Amino acid sequence: MKKEYILEEIRRTAKENGGAPLGVRMFLRETGIKEADWKGKHWVRWGDAVRDAGFAPNKLTVAYEESALIEKFIAVMREVGRFP
Repeated sequence: MKKEYILEEIRRTAKENGGAPLGVRMFLRETGIKEADWKGKHWVRWGDAVRDAGFAPNKLTVAYEESALIEKFIAVMREVGRFP
């Protein structure tokens, strides 16, 4: 598969997604382009392909603070009236 075609598909799907590039799994579902079509041939990582298409790579989700999780857990216990 040609590199430029993959880049065009990254740009097209990003436009349809409000300007944000899709993650690699969603990109596969939307386009049918598999990791084997680009990984190790054109790019090492998905973020590299996204960068070549003119976007900043997606950021990883940051872990929640432990205190915030405990507060949410306590709120659930109060809501249901018992330990879940």
